[in-house]
Amino acid sequence: MSGDPKIIEALKKLGLTEYEARAYVAVVELGEAEAYEVARRSRVPRTRIYDVLSKLENGGLIQKIRESRPAVYAAIPPERSLEPLKNQLVEELSHAISSLSHLYLSSRSVSKCEVSLLRGMQAYTAALELLDHAVESILVRMVCLPSDVFEKLTDRLRKARRKGIKVYLAIDTRLLRKIIPLEAIEDLLKEFGGKIVSPPIPLSFFVADFKDVLLLYVVPEAPENCYGFLLQDLGEVSDLLKRHFAGL
Repeated sequence: MSGDPKIIEALKKLGLTEYEARAYVAVVELGEAEAYEVARRSRVPRTRIYDVLSKLENGGLIQKIRESRPAVYAAIPPERSLEPLKNQLVEELSHAISSLSHLYLSSRSVSKCEVSLLRGMQAYTAALELLDHAVESILVRMVCLPSDVFEKLTDRLRKARRKGIKVYLAIDTRLLRKIIPLEAIEDLLKEFGGKIVSPPIPLSFFVADFKDVLLLYVVPEAPENCYGFLLQDLGEVSDLLKRHFAGL
């Protein structure tokens, strides 16, 4: 059988069947040929060859150059006959990609959350209020906090646990121990089953019910100069957080 397998596969992608692709390549290779010659070269069954050649002719890929029996077939120049098939395929693929893109976007809910920038005591107050409004869970990471804020947050965590709220606690002792006695930090970790962490960025955060988050950056040398970013209604991120902490 003649014909490069890659060419056969390419023709099949343009819509030809296996037999049609093999017969077409055979006609191109032979230049001019009768049906039995095409069948022999392409190994298309002789019982099928006339039907296959007829479809190629109707598709504008080959033509009869002699109508009398036996008919003789010749290929129409590929750059002319295959171009419409290629253009049709590209157009159909472009349409499919466009339609799928619309479906993809419409099937995804675009998550939007409100972001507020807070500074100084306003940021600390927001952290306390966030914990006060929690109903199911609280996630806290303490990195650097003034001693009075640390005490107020500790009090909020204890009240939350008494109400049956799940508390996840992590503390970076590297900076916090410069302000809060290490013994007090260790006692708090033991009380809540917390973990010691060493994040690359000295950023505290507070999460209520996996929905609202306050990111807090405190300047160690001047704790009053803190910056808070309050993110409300996390949308899809909320589900990711829940799954991550579900087993803890």
